[in-house]
Amino acid sequence: TKINHPQPTVEHLTPSLLQRWVPKWYEAFSDPATGGFYERLGHSFKAVPLGQRRLLTQCRQLAIYSHAAMQDAGADFSDLQDRFAFIVECYRNKDTGGWIFSADDEGRPLDNTCDLYTLAFVIFAFSHYFRCNYDPRAQELTQDTLAFIDKNFRISGVPGLQEALDGQIYPLSRVRRHESHMHLFEACLFAAETWPDDKAYMKMADDMAGLFTDYFYDSDNNVLSEYFTDALQPCADPEKDKIITEPGHYYEWIWLLKKYARLRGTPDEYDGVCRALLSWANDHGWDNEYGGIYYELTPDGDVVADTKRLWPFAEALKANALMIDSGVDKNMIKAHIARMVTVFRDQYIDERGFWT
Repeated sequence: TKINHPQPTVEHLTPSLLQRWVPKWYEAFSDPATGGFYERLGHSFKAVPLGQRRLLTQCRQLAIYSHAAMQDAGADFSDLQDRFAFIVECYRNKDTGGWIFSADDEGRPLDNTCDLYTLAFVIFAFSHYFRCNYDPRAQELTQDTLAFIDKNFRISGVPGLQEALDGQIYPLSRVRRHESHMHLFEACLFAAETWPDDKAYMKMADDMAGLFTDYFYDSDNNVLSEYFTDALQPCADPEKDKIITEPGHYYEWIWLLKKYARLRGTPDEYDGVCRALLSWANDHGWDNEYGGIYYELTPDGDVVADTKRLWPFAEALKANALMIDSGVDKNMIKAHIARMVTVFRDQYIDERGFWT
């Protein structure tokens, strides 16, 4: 595979994203009938009705288009306020103050589960939306959502938070994951940047960073397990009967810990941990024969699932770029970034904006 120099290659992605792809996605995903976003697109960017539209996908889209609106992207995002209003109207559980998991294709409530992973993206999306719109309703709802989590997702005598509650906010039995907590960590960091005077977001971020250090990450063995017992001890995947790790999440924790340390005023605090995470993910996660980042591995680096999804590329690019001045081999990192971008461009996305 031809390896290009990383900086021009990465910089070439930026105008493509801002000027071509994101505006095209916004137009294709926006549903004029409901005011929300479609869940999935098929060939020729035509909507695929699935019978459900998850709050998670509504929030992720609101976040990226809000971010694009602040970057002078080549599109009109002025009706984002209608998308925000759709989310609030269709997904807010007015009886409990929480949020439902999904609605049907017409915007009617479908699944009343209140899911921690999803609530994290409410905070994430609304903080991004506020930055481009300054809608006070977004700030109020973000505060309410964090307070709702703090009140209802705590587990008496046990570290961490519930994975999910039912429509009456009773706990549901779910295997525990670091991933849901990681996304709450991410959301609170962005919210803390948006509203620096509100200390509640960094307080929750402190809790999530503590869980990473004390429970999720085994620093002695450099292992970040995916699944945990009720007491937050690593456990096997219920179906595969193996301890599972995901290189994409190794990368994601790197840039989140770097962001957290910067906001705390101690930018180098987690560099040792981040170097270990980066080394493992780059060494074991990359397929040296075909390229791409493996989905699931064992802690020893054996491949459990050799599928290679798109999202780990974004996490890996951010992590490697942030660590380039943190005591790692710069040339090695630059070469790896170039490899990743080459595979990304050749295998995952084309100039028209279609993606795998």
